[in-house]
Amino acid sequence: MCGIAGIATSDGLQSQDTVLLDNMLRSLAHRGPDEQRQVRDANAAIGARRLAIIDLETGSQPVSGEDEAIQVVQNGEIYNYVELREDLLRRGHTLHSRGDTEVIAHLYEDHGDDFVHHLRGMFALAIWDGRRRRLVLARDRFGKKPLYWRRSGERLLFASELKAILLDPATPRKLDRTALADYLQYQYVPAPRSIFADIQKLPPASLLTWDGGEVQIARYWHLAYRPKADVSPDERREATLELLREAVTLRLRSDVPVGLFLSGGMDSSTVLALAAGSADLRTFTIAFDEVGYDESASAAAVARHFGTRHTEETVRLDVLSVLPRLAAHFDEPFGDSSAIPTFRLAEVTAPHVRVVLTGDGGDEMFGGYPRYQLQLSLNRLQHLPPRIRRLVATTRRIALGREPSADDSALEVRIGESADLQYVRLMSMAGLGLRRRLLRDDPIADRDAYLLDVLAESPKHGIDRLLSADARSYLPEDLLVKMDRATMAHSLEARSPFLDHRLGEYVARLPGDAKVARGSTKRLLREIALSLMPAELVERPKAGFAAPLDAWFRDGLGEVYRDLVLAPDAQVAAHLDQGTAAGILTAHLAGSAENGRTLWLLLAFELWARQWSESALKAVA
Repeated sequence: MCGIAGIATSDGLQSQDTVLLDNMLRSLAHRGPDEQRQVRDANAAIGARRLAIIDLETGSQPVSGEDEAIQVVQNGEIYNYVELREDLLRRGHTLHSRGDTEVIAHLYEDHGDDFVHHLRGMFALAIWDGRRRRLVLARDRFGKKPLYWRRSGERLLFASELKAILLDPATPRKLDRTALADYLQYQYVPAPRSIFADIQKLPPASLLTWDGGEVQIARYWHLAYRPKADVSPDERREATLELLREAVTLRLRSDVPVGLFLSGGMDSSTVLALAAGSADLRTFTIAFDEVGYDESASAAAVARHFGTRHTEETVRLDVLSVLPRLAAHFDEPFGDSSAIPTFRLAEVTAPHVRVVLTGDGGDEMFGGYPRYQLQLSLNRLQHLPPRIRRLVATTRRIALGREPSADDSALEVRIGESADLQYVRLMSMAGLGLRRRLLRDDPIADRDAYLLDVLAESPKHGIDRLLSADARSYLPEDLLVKMDRATMAHSLEARSPFLDHRLGEYVARLPGDAKVARGSTKRLLREIALSLMPAELVERPKAGFAAPLDAWFRDGLGEVYRDLVLAPDAQVAAHLDQGTAAGILTAHLAGSAENGRTLWLLLAFELWARQWSESALKAVA
């Protein structure tokens, strides 16, 4: 696990580029505290900060193959490196390390750009082919590891985090307002955009090549949901369990201690059940004082059942001290409040282990979100005229004996829309009217097109359409960003067995009702979990991992919002309407609305802007 950075140019490196790269790598020290190295030739310099996980003695980066003009740096882990190494040795290659990065150089020598198809792991990597003066950047299939890049004329810079590229004095700091609109709607900035107009993110499952001309980006992998596998329920359960067991076993490969983030939910509990027999794992969890958010008792019960050494940390409003650190490590505005407990969990875990397994991806692979059932129910009404669909929603509310509420009103509007727009509305944080007011009636406030484009590349119908869309948007742009930044801030590597691409490819091609059916989500995974542990550890309500924002903003966080977002010197005032921002807090404190998520979006943006404004960036540089 490392942080990587580099500079490539078609007209020769400048004298100060070695110092620039050195500074870029130093800014990534939290991703790799153990070692910093770089190599260069006339046209490129690439380097890495190393977090030593595999091959502690000889695993330094950059590495080369037999052709020393080919240099490789990697952030991540190639889990099948043992098998790849053995195959390369059989084919006559000479390897000088026992690590995973060196195999990439030899695979590139043998297969060119097709090397990426041989990798099973999480990675963001760079290959400099000095003989051809050619740069190759690649990102893993699901997007677990980040990679930013910027091209300006004859130069291209890349890095694991945006902050490293910002150290180049030639990099403009112009905010991309479309990216800001994306953030306000979805709580993240999706690739290929970044919050800055001149810096881009390489999308997941993509390969970037550059030889001094135009940048070429191609997607090398898609998660295919067709054709459907013709297997019996018993066969699919046994095959899925075997693939999941293999994915867990591969991710236990480490020369340092391994732990596990244990939420008490089905996903992380299943990973623990499969890992407990082959490793002495420590488990870690986060608790909340607020009822309805705390799963720590469930996590403790699972830990007791499997006999792990268990550590628990409670998150309270003392998180105020964490907020500036979040802004510093996320580099871009990030509005998912679960970053708070995830960051604190990583902080608690890091003194004990260097690697943790997680349950990330279980919901997107196996269909775990309750909203899947809601949307499938709405989809079954699509054959009816919109007016009749809205009447159905109103009749449902009356039959339940409820007075009209904001949620019911939203449903009655949503049910009249197309299935795709229903999905967009479910995934949007703030309503269009509010976003327009915040953005001062800028037409860019409507960013439905982002998710509609994702849906256009997804399967046509049913649960597969929703799973595919989530796997290409919410998963890589929100959940995996949160986990990467929170763990790497503490030099901790997170591994996700559910996001093994071979497991994902198999599960995607199973029938939709193996995952979600009326009254049941995650059906196949539940069957597997029940075969591994007692039912009382499996059949628990899904709580999620979000922070209790509504309560927090009525407590001390509301004052923090007023002091920062509504201050005369607030950075937010340059980009958003401060009066609208004030009205959101007033309504929340009066109890006329539950605006916790929107308030957090704006507070997170303000905290980001205060750290990454023009003046702050100059101070950092």
